[in-house]
This record gives sequence, C-alpha cells and structure tokens, in this order.
Amino acid sequence: MTFEEFQRKSRFTEDELVAYSSGALIEGAPANLPPLPGSLLLPFHEIRMISWDASTKTGRIEAVRRNRVDEWFYACHFIGDPVMPGCWGVDAIWQALRFFAAWRGLAGCGKTLGMENVSFFGQIRPHDKEVVYSVDVVSVEEDGGEHLITGKAAVSVDGIPVYTIESAQIGSAYWDSEGAAPAAVVAAPEGQMTRRLSLAEFGARQSLNAAEIIALSQGTLIEPTGGEVSLLPCSLMLEIGRIHRISFDEETGEGKIVSSKPTGPLEWFFPMNHGEKPTVLGIDAVWQMMGVFNTWRQNAGTGRALGFEKVEVFDTVRPEDREILYEIQVVRASKTPSGDAFVRADARVFAGGRLILSGSNFNVGCHKNIRYSDYPQASEMGFGGKLKTRVTPSTA
Repeated sequence: MTFEEFQRKSRFTEDELVAYSSGALIEGAPANLPPLPGSLLLPFHEIRMISWDASTKTGRIEAVRRNRVDEWFYACHFIGDPVMPGCWGVDAIWQALRFFAAWRGLAGCGKTLGMENVSFFGQIRPHDKEVVYSVDVVSVEEDGGEHLITGKAAVSVDGIPVYTIESAQIGSAYWDSEGAAPAAVVAAPEGQMTRRLSLAEFGARQSLNAAEIIALSQGTLIEPTGGEVSLLPCSLMLEIGRIHRISFDEETGEGKIVSSKPTGPLEWFFPMNHGEKPTVLGIDAVWQMMGVFNTWRQNAGTGRALGFEKVEVFDTVRPEDREILYEIQVVRASKTPSGDAFVRADARVFAGGRLILSGSNFNVGCHKNIRYSDYPQASEMGFGGKLKTRVTPSTA
C-alpha cells in the first residue's frame, strides 16, 4: 500500500503488522519511520483501532495479542510456573506508541524514553486467550524538529485489567545522562557448581558465579525445602550472568546487588529488533535480581514483578557492547504477617560504560501458593487475570 493508504487505515491485521515489521508493507515509505520488532518479539497480532483528533491533538491505539498455550516464553519464564513476562506488557505499550508515531508520519520518533507509575496487579497465563493493550495518546510535542509522544495505558486479559501505566513516552532523541558512570565493582566470581546448596548456605553467599546462576534458573541450585522458592527465568529470558555482590544491612533495612551479563553481536534479539536490545530486558533484569534477593533473604514463595515508579532511558545496548552492568540499591525489604515478602529498589543499567537506563521504586513480591506447576493442563492456575492463591490442605 502507499503511505497515504497506510495513514487512512484505522485497523491493521496480523499479516499487515508482520509486513510492516519487515519493511514490506508500505511502498515508498518515508525514511526512518519507527519500526516494529519481528518474529518472537512482535508484541501484538492486530491493531483493533487507531485514531487521531486534530482538534484536541490526542489519539488512541488499541492493540491485541492472541495468547497461545505454547508461546515461546512459557517454556523459560518460569520452569514449573509459566507466566507471561510483565516486561513484554511494558514493551507492547512502547511499541504501540511507535506504530502510532509511524502512522502519523513522525520519522525518527521511535526511541523508548521512559515510563511512570507502572502497576502490575494481575498476570497472564498460558490458557488465557486475548491480551488488549489500550493506549491513550495524551500529547504529541514538537520542538526544533524533535518529537515527544506521551501516552497513558492499560493492559487487560480476557476483559480483566492486569496492568496500568500512568505515563509512557517515546521520542526522537534520548534523555541526557549527564555523564553518569558505573561504580567500581569487584571482579566477577568464577568457578564451577560442585553441589547443591541448602537454603541457609545460599543465604550466606555474597556472590554467585555463572554456573550457579544457571542452576538457580533451572531450579537445581538450592536443595528442596519442602516449600516454594522464587525462580529465575531460564534460556532466552535469563538476564543475569553473575552476581558480583549481594548484601543487606539489618539496621538500615537497605541492601545492594551488583550483577553483570556478557553480551555481543550474536545475541538472539538483535536480528528481530533492528540491531538493538529491547529496553525492557534491562528492566526485567532488575526485577530478576530483586527476586534473587527475596530468595537470598530466606523468603519462601514465588516471585512476581509488581511495577515501578519511574524509568528514564538514555541509550540502547548495541551489538558492539560486550558487558551489561546492573546496580541495584534496595531501599526497603518487608514481610507481611501472612508471609508474603516485598522488595523495593532503585536501579541503574550500564553497557560499555554508558548509562542505558535508571529507575526508582521497582517493586517485586514473593507470594505463597500462586504457582502453576501442572502446565500445560488447563487447571485453575493455568488462567490469569487477578492473582489467585491455590488452596492447599495447609491453607484451606
């Protein structure tokens, strides 16, 4: 179709979105239109509606993902408890804004810039059917040829709201990082995993090597405890390579986690995302480390990302980068009388010494009896929406 035909459309099919992600939808498209990722990273299968009101300078886009029981991420997030990563919901909102920018002809306006007040209060499971990403475009600003688009969003699954996002932004230029640099860290721990650790031994560690991180993601590092222990994603979704330092001060209630991950030009996501690492994987890495922190603190249960207050994005991870460094400052760790545990933290993510993103008040919970362990059976826990607690003899 021509670009004029593209702009007149108010709905787009899956075939059209796939064609757009590969650059094959629009004949003679303007240069530098914001792209969509493809293959495993295509966030939605249909644009149900897209609109623009010239009088108010506001718009709306509704995108739909048709969930399947065999989605690729259910095999690695998490083993024994499959759930759609919350980061993909965050990414879908940014991608919806990117597509809106392209539809409006805003060339170059495709950089993810940030989000505020992200709240997760539900989840998406393998037997859910339809995920809807609804984004109200509240402003499109222009200054000196640069553009900034701001939206407010909500995510629902089969009609049940599960995430809200107060503000999401994309633009044509990243925020200024003001020369931020990572703190000096101790060398990454080396070595092999020779045996399983008891939960107490795990809690006494101050660092974890690469083999131990992999074992933790596979559920083979910690000896069975008789209860649930928080899981790390594995395979394509594992964003931690080594933990250099993990600590907690009982008097102040604060802690620190420093982690790194090797990277390079052969990473799986570069061919699907136009040579850039999805920003949300850096966000997910922060949540993953906070989940490890909960387990390290001897909290029983299953981890869930709950959101964050604010994230600002300053750059992107590129194929020439060789290492990603994560700095997590735990500002609060708490536990309820029922045994649920919560961690709140601020974070910075670096690649090649450059600040990629920073965020405040990331939140992760650790909850008992929420695991869906009989995947792919269509049991009660195989459906998402509001977070459900499995009834067991001990809790009935």
